[in-house]
Amino acid sequence: MAAAPQLHFPPGFRFHPTDEELVLHYLCRKCINQQIAVPIIAEIDLYKYDPWDLPGMALYGEKEWYFFSPRDRKYPNGSRPNRSAGTGYWKATGADKPIGKPKPVGIKKALVFYSGKAPKGEKTNWIMHEYRLAEVDRSVRRKNSLRLDDWVLCRIYNKKGPVEKQPPVKIECSELADEKPAIAPPYAEATVVDCVNFEASDSVPRLLTTDSSGSEQVVSPGPASEVQSEPKRSNIEFEYNYVDATLASQFHSANQMSPLQDIFMYLSKPF
Repeated sequence: MAAAPQLHFPPGFRFHPTDEELVLHYLCRKCINQQIAVPIIAEIDLYKYDPWDLPGMALYGEKEWYFFSPRDRKYPNGSRPNRSAGTGYWKATGADKPIGKPKPVGIKKALVFYSGKAPKGEKTNWIMHEYRLAEVDRSVRRKNSLRLDDWVLCRIYNKKGPVEKQPPVKIECSELADEKPAIAPPYAEATVVDCVNFEASDSVPRLLTTDSSGSEQVVSPGPASEVQSEPKRSNIEFEYNYVDATLASQFHSANQMSPLQDIFMYLSKPF
C-alpha cells in the first residue's frame, strides 16, 4: 500500500459523492489505471481488518469512510467472494442495485458486519456499501489465484455514529464458573443482643418478642411462672389418723380420747 499523501482541502470542503459519481469518476478510473484528480480514497485490503479499525486508516471522512480494496474468491474455482474480515465477517443484505442508465455500469451491494464465526456471529451496527463494475470477466485468470476483483470501492459507516467502535463482549456459558451463588437463609439467626431492648429508664433489659401479627412486643422481667399458694384449711376441718395412735390431733379437746385408747381401757377390765 502506497504512503498516504498529504491532502489540502479548501475551507468548507465536503466529500459526499453520489453512487453514479463513485462508480464513473473513481472506480472506473481506478480499474483502468487512470489518475484520479484528488486521491481522497485510501487503498487497503479491507477484509483484513475489523470495521472499527478502518476510520483511522482513511484519508478523509468524519461519519463515513471510503476505500479501494481487492476482493478474493472463497473457493478457487468459484465466483463467490470471501466475506471473512478481521474477527468476524460481512453478510449481504437486501438486493443488488444497478448503477448507471440506461445500461448499468456498476453494482451496489449492502452488507452488515457480524462479529464472531459464521453462522452464529453477533450483528453490529457497521454497514458497508460495496461498488463493483457490472461487466467484468471474473473467470479464473491464473491458476491457483483467488483474486476475484482487482478493485472494488467501499463506503463504511456506523448506524449509531462513529463513537461506537466495537460490539459488546459476549460471554459464553462455558466461561461462567460452575459455582452456585450463596443463597441467604430466609430468616436471619437472632442473637441475644437483637432480642434485648435497652432503654435508659430501665434498670434491667427487656426482652423483645414477636406476636402472630408480626409486631414486636417488650416483655418486662418477672418470674417464669406464678406459684399458687394452697388454700388454708378451716380450723374445724381435720382427719383422724387411725394408724398412729400416739399422735393426738391439735384440734381435740382436753377430755377427748382417741378410739384406740378407749379400746385398751375396756381390755384391762375383767369379764
